[in-house]
Amino acid sequence: MKPALLFASATLTATGINLAHPEHEFMAGLSAPSPATVLLITSPELAEAWKPFAAWKKQLGKPVRILTTRQIADRYEAPDLQEKIRRCVRNHTDHLGTRWIILGGDSEKDGRGVVPDRDTVHHTKFGDYDDIPADIYYLGKKDWDADNDGIYGEWEDDRESIDYPDGNVGLGRIPVRTAADVKAYTEKVIAYESKYPESSFATSMTYTCSLPSAFPKLKMSWDNHLSKILKGGSAHHFFSGTKDGKPLTPANWVNLLNGRKSGKLHMHGLGLHHGWILEDDEIVTADQIAQLRNENAYPVITTVSCFTGEFDRGKDPCIAEAMIRRPKAGAVAVVAPVREGKPDATSRTMTQFWEQGLGRKVSAGAAMMLVKAGLAAGARESAFLHLCACELNLLGDPTLSLRGTAPRTPKVAGPGELPAGNLSLIIESDAPHSMVALQDSFGLYAVQVSDESGNVTFPLNVVKDSTITITVSGPQYNAVTLKIPVR
Repeated sequence: MKPALLFASATLTATGINLAHPEHEFMAGLSAPSPATVLLITSPELAEAWKPFAAWKKQLGKPVRILTTRQIADRYEAPDLQEKIRRCVRNHTDHLGTRWIILGGDSEKDGRGVVPDRDTVHHTKFGDYDDIPADIYYLGKKDWDADNDGIYGEWEDDRESIDYPDGNVGLGRIPVRTAADVKAYTEKVIAYESKYPESSFATSMTYTCSLPSAFPKLKMSWDNHLSKILKGGSAHHFFSGTKDGKPLTPANWVNLLNGRKSGKLHMHGLGLHHGWILEDDEIVTADQIAQLRNENAYPVITTVSCFTGEFDRGKDPCIAEAMIRRPKAGAVAVVAPVREGKPDATSRTMTQFWEQGLGRKVSAGAAMMLVKAGLAAGARESAFLHLCACELNLLGDPTLSLRGTAPRTPKVAGPGELPAGNLSLIIESDAPHSMVALQDSFGLYAVQVSDESGNVTFPLNVVKDSTITITVSGPQYNAVTLKIPVR
């Protein structure tokens, strides 16, 4: 790699939107201020705490707009806050180029919480449910209340107004409650995107299972599906009652995560709001989460275990939330059912989540919405599948890559300093097709994808005594930042 060069050239110009590889959609060109590819909705109390998260995402070429529930309530006309949020989301996705929606906070019953969910009503052969939180409502083109009775998502009565995701926009809820939760999660996201283990962590998947009847389907999930996508990867089966393995106990589960061997974990078995039930009915609870020491090696977890994703319950947190909120440990994202879940349908959905994310190389949020898009036709014909589409949620940052290959940290070169004025800045790296984002102290912002050699050229008009920040990133790289002073 040659040292970066500096040439006098064009002045700053603005360009339009240009979408790159699915895992790193961005706003290409130079603009100040930039449109937001990410809309983050949170409470007024947590808006300030989310700013470091937004700043980091902007460095990666994903500008974030933070809107509070109070701002949305003031700006949109609708019967309640949830409908105002839906209209805000549709305005951003339909007209402002937004590709990801982050619900930046927890929810509680009866429309309370940091970002309230939309409770939906379901009548199925498995029972009746009157409070299933359906975050996909916020992506809907319609209001899910065709008969205008204030009861949402009824499969029989509201079918004409129920709208499912099409997979074009990623959605996820980061279920935090405090500024400390936001800080801890932001640090985990930064580590996931800049300090991810450069080992087999990315290509190793572990299946845990406490139900012998499910062993064959989990092996099939790998053999028939994921092994064909996670090229060169390996599967590890941590099943209870096997003669040649360790017992599936809470202590061994803690050791599994602390061993930093698998970046992908699927947990199959019974569950409770506060824990995963393992062998001999022993339970992984918050006590075990407190013993985790897997800093900078945060897995993505899928689970079919009942109630483990019940983020809307008054008693807080559910076990998935505990994994998300744990500082410097736990997981960076969890896909889990908010209520009982239905093993066969839920298991297929989890396999499809990995297939979409790893096979199509899309973000975690896009993968989850593509799965729900695939359920749409069946959900229109089946109240049971409609329930499945509603009750599985991604808890975590929807913009994250699922990391299908071990990343590496690229080498990046640029000039030691810049003169003020019109110029062209060449940044060279050994990271072809990477995202290269540029910003300065005064609002200048530009994003490009590097060429086959890993190089980009930015035409600039830079201001004296500012600092140019360059960040090189991508699904196959750990992000690297370079700062260049302007004298």
